[in-house]
Amino acid sequence: MNNLIAFTITFLFGLLYFRALFLIIPKYFDKPFTRTKSKLQVHHLHFGIVFVLIATYLLLALGEHLSVYIFLGLGLGQIFDLFIASLLMKGDRPEEMRLYKKTFPHTLILGLVILVIALVIRVAF
Repeated sequence: MNNLIAFTITFLFGLLYFRALFLIIPKYFDKPFTRTKSKLQVHHLHFGIVFVLIATYLLLALGEHLSVYIFLGLGLGQIFDLFIASLLMKGDRPEEMRLYKKTFPHTLILGLVILVIALVIRVAF
């Protein structure tokens, strides 16, 4: 039951944190640090995916553990906060397709790195 409570609390935190920040300090989102310094279109959805990846690695290393539920809750909360908004965002389809084609090698390398780390964690633990 503690795992479910931890998941619920962290899911709600992940889901509502940036919404609350947006209501309280909307100017923060004009020039967020993650975009101005990296020049990338970083959203908290990306952080959510990283938290889910961390939860996956923890699951491989530790099995069922409270930390897995915490990272899953945070990650999925942040992902689902942007889920509907991302479906409704206007985009430049030709540019999206150009970038999709251009970034395949980067995506493949990232995928392979993620799998190698998972394999190393699984073998080490």
